[in-house]
Amino acid sequence: KIVMVTPPQKFVGIDPTTLVAAHEAGIKEIYKVGGAQAIAALAFGTESIPKVNKIVGPGNIFVALAKRAVYGYVSIDSIAGPSEILIIADQYANPRYVAADLLSQAEHDELASAILVTDNFSFGQKVQQEIAQQIKFLSRQEIIEKSLSHFGAIIIVQNLKEAISLSNQLAPEHLEICTQSPFELLPFIQNAGAIFLGEYSPEPLGDYMAGPNHVLPTNGTAKFFSPLSVDDFIKKSSIIAFNKKSLQTLHEDIEYFAQAEALTAHANAVKVRFQNDSKIY
Repeated sequence: KIVMVTPPQKFVGIDPTTLVAAHEAGIKEIYKVGGAQAIAALAFGTESIPKVNKIVGPGNIFVALAKRAVYGYVSIDSIAGPSEILIIADQYANPRYVAADLLSQAEHDELASAILVTDNFSFGQKVQQEIAQQIKFLSRQEIIEKSLSHFGAIIIVQNLKEAISLSNQLAPEHLEICTQSPFELLPFIQNAGAIFLGEYSPEPLGDYMAGPNHVLPTNGTAKFFSPLSVDDFIKKSSIIAFNKKSLQTLHEDIEYFAQAEALTAHANAVKVRFQNDSKIY
C-alpha cells in the first residue's frame, strides 16, 4: 500500500498534474500536506494520517532534515534535497549548454548547488559569461542569483583526473560529463546519484523522460545511498532449512564459533541435537 503527501497550492488545492501522475501510478490515498510536518505525520501517525513503514521522495532542506530525524522510527530511501549538479567539462564542451544546465538546477532552491569543474580556464570564463546572459530571461532569476552566490562555483583543475577525484569526494546528486570522450571517464566515477554522458544528455532529461528515477541522494550521501528504485519497495527475508545430515556436517564448527563468543546456549542448541545427553556445558 502506498500513500502520498503533497502540499496544496494557494487557491487551487493540489496541483492537477500531480493528481494525474498519482492516478497513473495507482495512488488511491492522498493527503494535502507537505514539509517537515508531513514527514512527522507519516512517521508517527495522526488522527487522520496513518503511520507508514517507509518514506520516500525528495523535498527541500526541511523535508530532508525531517527524513533524517525520523530515520530509525521508519525507513527512508535517502536524503534527497536540496538539489545539486556538478558538471565536468573540457574545452570541447559547449559553454552555452553547460551554463544552461547549471542554471536549470540553481532555479530549484536558494540552497541548490551548481558547480562546474573544468581543466580549461578560458572555458570557465565563457560559461560565466553565458550564465550572465541567460539568467536575464529566466523567471526565477532571484532564486538563481542567491543559489549561485552561496552554492555555485567554477573550479579550475589541472586535468580531468583531478576533476574526477573532486567529483567523487563531493558525490553529487546529478553529475554531467561534458567532455570529448565522456564514456572513457565513466569507469572512474564512484559516487554520484545520476550520471549524464555527453552534451545531449542534459539533467532535465533525467527529471522528466529518460526513465531512471530522478529521486536521488544529495549532500554527499551518494557515497552510500542509491537512487530510488523498485528495490526500495521490496523487503527481503532470509530462509534457512537444513536437514539432520546437513547440520551434522557443520555442527562442530558452529559450536566452535559459539564457544569463541562464550555463548554456551548457542553451542548447546546445536550440540543437543547430536547427543543423547543434553547436558549444558
